[in-house]
Amino acid sequence: MTVDFPFLVLAAVLLWFPRQWLRVGSVFKRRRTSAARGEKEPWHSREPGDMQVRFGVEFAKFRNYVDLLRAGAGSLAFAGGLGIPACLSVADGAPRSQFYTMVALRLAIMLAGLVIQMVRFERGKLTFYPAIFYIAGLTLGLCGAWAAVFAFILIWAFNVLLASAQGFLTVYTVMVLVFGLAFARQDLLAVISAGVLAYTPVLLSLLANRPLVIPSRKGTHPAR
Repeated sequence: MTVDFPFLVLAAVLLWFPRQWLRVGSVFKRRRTSAARGEKEPWHSREPGDMQVRFGVEFAKFRNYVDLLRAGAGSLAFAGGLGIPACLSVADGAPRSQFYTMVALRLAIMLAGLVIQMVRFERGKLTFYPAIFYIAGLTLGLCGAWAAVFAFILIWAFNVLLASAQGFLTVYTVMVLVFGLAFARQDLLAVISAGVLAYTPVLLSLLANRPLVIPSRKGTHPAR
């Protein structure tokens, strides 16, 4: 197995950088401008108990785009694609065990990054977030650009029929697998890895008996 260590470290930093660090320095800005914004911001209309993932709210958050771009860049660095060489690779003719080791290592690094983004301790309580845009970025390198784009567009089209983040990610997992296999740019294990990552927030929330929550300025709301 060939490992490009500088590229590997850079990719790991992109994937493991906690989303909440992006909020540093924004607290005082929000305090200064909260009165001017008033009720114009979309999250002010969300009430406790509202469990649906809202298109307008999520696409209005700048940090979601940062998550999408950094996860996409990190996944391309590990899996290769769009002219970017993979930092983990196996030479042609290498033993199959090396290939499986590479796939397992790649999945473990991406899974660790996802857990860092979605699991938080707030006010002494364990909280799970869906990390939807981060997951969408991870599918880019694992499933290929076309599969990732089609799955992401279609899940938002179906979102009006889905009542929660758990339902959203469950359906999205199916779409990732279907489009990943249909386009078949990457190997089967890469597509399966993308499906595992997409379903991980749902699985962890069920195992821990904790709901996925949707962050908002009024607090976090269960998205079960």
